[in-house]
Amino acid sequence: MKKRLLALLMTMMLLLPLLTGCVKTQEKAVQITWYLRTEDVDLYNRLQGVRVIEEATGVDVVFQSPPDNSEDAYKMMVASGKLPDVIMWQHSAAMDRMYEEGTIIDLTDLIAQYAPNLTRIFNERPELRREVETAEGRLYYFPSINPMLTVEDVCRKSYSGLIIRQDWLDKLGLSVPQTIGEWYEVLTAFKLRDPNGNGFQDEIPFDGWALPYFAPAFGVLNTFCVKADGTVAFGPMEPEYKEYLETMHQWYAEGLLGPNCLIHSDSWWTENIVNGLTGSFAGLDNAWRYYLPGMQENDAAAAMSPVGWPMNADGVRYTPREDVAGHMATAVTVITSACEDPVAAVKFIDYMYSEEGSALLTWGIEGKSYTVVDGKKQLTEHALSIDPDHDWLMLYEYAIGHASFPKYDGENVVLASYPEEQLIAEQTWADASTALIFPPYIPFTVEERAVIDSVMDDVNNYFTEMHIKFITGAEPLSNYDAFIAQLERMGLDRVLDIYRTAYARAMTE
Repeated sequence: MKKRLLALLMTMMLLLPLLTGCVKTQEKAVQITWYLRTEDVDLYNRLQGVRVIEEATGVDVVFQSPPDNSEDAYKMMVASGKLPDVIMWQHSAAMDRMYEEGTIIDLTDLIAQYAPNLTRIFNERPELRREVETAEGRLYYFPSINPMLTVEDVCRKSYSGLIIRQDWLDKLGLSVPQTIGEWYEVLTAFKLRDPNGNGFQDEIPFDGWALPYFAPAFGVLNTFCVKADGTVAFGPMEPEYKEYLETMHQWYAEGLLGPNCLIHSDSWWTENIVNGLTGSFAGLDNAWRYYLPGMQENDAAAAMSPVGWPMNADGVRYTPREDVAGHMATAVTVITSACEDPVAAVKFIDYMYSEEGSALLTWGIEGKSYTVVDGKKQLTEHALSIDPDHDWLMLYEYAIGHASFPKYDGENVVLASYPEEQLIAEQTWADASTALIFPPYIPFTVEERAVIDSVMDDVNNYFTEMHIKFITGAEPLSNYDAFIAQLERMGLDRVLDIYRTAYARAMTE
C-alpha cells in the first residue's frame, strides 16, 4: 500500500510541470485597443496577418476608429482624456508636447529593453533613429519605415505628381512639357485650340491646388527649403519666389488656371476632369483607375500621362514632395498613458518590425495571399481577385500593405497589384532631386518648437491669403517688399534662425 502511494505521489510530481505548462498556455491574451484612421475598421479587425502576430505575442488587438473617420473626432477623443492603449495617426511635430501633457509615454527605455527588432534596425542604420528621436535623444513613437534601398522603395514614396491629357497633346501635335516655358506653350494651346473638340473655348488648361509644384523650377519651395547654395531659406521671402508668382499671375490673367487652383472644391474638380474640361492637374497614382473610366465614357480616346517635375534652367528636376526626402511615413504609432501593459504593447509592435512581421502586414500569409518564387514574393491569383462583398482585393483579407503600421518595409507589395500606368507614374515622379527640401526629420528642441508654433500659424494664414492675392492681381507684386516686411514683423526671422540653427546642428552630427 505504501509503495503504491509513493508511486502515485511521484507520478503526480512528474505531471505537475506539464499541468502547469498547460495552464500557462491557456492564459488570457492581453487586450490592446488600437485607434487608427480608417473608413472600415472591421477590415482591420479581420486581417489574418495581424491574427498571426497576435498568436505569436499573446496580445489581442481591437482596432477602433473615429466616427466618420473624422480629424475633429480624433481631437475630441484626445482632449477628453478617454484614451485607447495605442494610437496610429498622422505625424505631429509636437510629440514632446503630447508627452508633457501626459497623453503619450516615453518609449526610449521600453524600446531598449523590449524591442529587439527595432533596436537592431536602429543599430544597423543609425541615421534612421536620428529621423525619429527628439533633439534630446528621446523616442516617443514607433515609425513606419521605408528602407529606401531600392528603386521600388523610392517609387512607393512618389505616389503623386503632375498629370496631363495625352490625347490632347497628340491632337495638337505637342510633347509632354519639360520646362516652365514648355508648360506655358502647352497650356496656351489647350486654352486656344479646342483640344476637347466641342467647338467652345471651355477648356481649363491647369486646375487644382498644386501651383506650388511649379515653384521648384525657380529654385525655391513655398515653405522652408535649402537653396542650391546650401543656405536655409523661407521660400516666399526669396526673389526666386517672386519670379514664380509673376509667372503664376501671368497664367491666371491669361485664363490658363482653373478656379480650383485657388479655392478647391472636390466635386467640381472631379466633374471637370471626368467631363473633359481639365487638361492637366496634380493627382495620385490611382488617377488612371479613378478618373479614366469616366473620362472614356465621354470620350473613348481619352488618355493621360504623368509629367516629370519641371526642369530648372540647369535641367535639374526638383521634387516638392517632402516625404520623399525621408524614410518615415507621416502616420506614426504611440502608446498612450492609459495603456495598462505597455510592455505587452511594445512587444507586439516590435514583432511588426521583424522580417516575418513586416511580411504579415504587407504580403499576408504565405501560400494563401503570396508565394515565394526564386527568392521573391509574388501575389497569388486569389489575392489579386476581387472580394465580391466589398469590391476590393482579396489581399486585404490578409494584409494592407499601404497602411502605416510600424514596420520596416517599402510596401512594394502595393506595386505588385498596380496596373502598368501607376507604375510608370511613380517612376516618372521619383526621377527628381530632393535637394531643395528642408529635411523633414530634423528635430527641434522644446523651446524651439514653442517659438515656431507661436509664430507660424499666423504666418501661414497671412501667406496663404497673400499668395492668392498676388496670383489673382488683387495685390500687385509691386507690394512684394511690403509683404516680406510684414512676415518679418510677424516673427518669421526668429523662426528662420531656428531652422538654420537646427539644420547646422543636424549636419554636424
